Amino acid sequence: MTALASQDLNDTSRKFRRSGLTKEQVFRLWRCAIKDDHTLVDELIQHVYQDMLAFECERTERVMELIVGRNMRAGRAFRSILNDMRRVSGVLRGQSAGFALSGSDCAGRS
Repeated sequence: MTALASQDLNDTSRKFRRSGLTKEQVFRLWRCAIKDDHTLVDELIQHVYQDMLAFECERTERVMELIVGRNMRAGRAFRSILNDMRRVSGVLRGQSAGFALSGSDCAGRS
């Protein structure tokens, strides 16, 4: 992140805190802004997908198959892998970034 982008983010965070908006209201505004910008939606999806693949490739592929197939279990499977990633990320905080924990290597299949 550039210094300018970091400063803009800090300024925006301060404005929201002073606005009196709740965390839920800020989240809803952010969600609407992202949904209105297809470029941001694409970047968000790409980033999450890459992180999922790096975290646990084979499981990510199974989750993606469920999502694409509109399977009833897709939402639960997706939330589960995201929760596991968040838990591992919390454990790794302060250590090297990224997820190099998966025993499977999907680098050749991406």
